[in-house]
Amino acid sequence: MITRGGRVIANVRRLKQWPTKAMNAYDRLRPTTAIESCNCDRLSELVLVDLLTDNPIHCASCRREVDPERIGLTEREAEAVADWHGVVSSLFRLWLDSGEYEDDAKRWLTDPQGQVNQRGREIAIFLSIHHPTRLWYFHDADDPEPVECPVCGDALDTDVNWGVGICRPCHVHI
Repeated sequence: MITRGGRVIANVRRLKQWPTKAMNAYDRLRPTTAIESCNCDRLSELVLVDLLTDNPIHCASCRREVDPERIGLTEREAEAVADWHGVVSSLFRLWLDSGEYEDDAKRWLTDPQGQVNQRGREIAIFLSIHHPTRLWYFHDADDPEPVECPVCGDALDTDVNWGVGICRPCHVHI
């Protein structure tokens, strides 16, 4: 036990009882319930998006999560997605918290040249080997609705099931 001022602040024995086996990349991304899983007969396109779940790989049609093994990701590919998702998810939650980090988080989430978006686009392009994949670019609903791709500046294709639009050449979905 760790004490401070005579009070127990941590029970080390309890900490040692926690599982220590690391999760593999598939487990880190696997939908936690069947309700969250895509049941589409055919996957046409994917979107990498943080919808406050453990898996950022979503079906572009139904918006539900897609198991990484279903689309044939290697463990290395799944690990890259999980690592990127850890960063973008942290930034998104900082923005949601509306605290002192909100403006910084928004700036990082909306910067097309920023590390989180560049890495996300790289992963989307790489995953497109399996299925066409786009990166969901963060957009604050308080800001004007985007009409142009944040990467190339071309007009967005607004024929989408959800969101504002897409830019297929840049692998962007807003």
